[in-house]
Amino acid sequence: MTRDQVSAVVRENILAVRPDLDPSEIREDRTMEELGCSSLDRLDVVVGCLDACDLDLRAERLDGVTGIGGLVDALLAGAVRRP
Repeated sequence: MTRDQVSAVVRENILAVRPDLDPSEIREDRTMEELGCSSLDRLDVVVGCLDACDLDLRAERLDGVTGIGGLVDALLAGAVRRP
């Protein structure tokens, strides 16, 4: 997947848990916390992204991820296709 495709999947999953958000607010320089996502919302976003992309990601790959752009980077760099 391309960066744009992964970014779109992340955006879609954020909107799925926070449908009240204006899509223009979801930018790679923001954090999900800034957008009002709880820790459970953030988990739902990550799991939703992995499912949508048919990927697996070790939890350690998310250590230090602080923003939406960091999540996109982690998904691109550390995820592997499910068998």
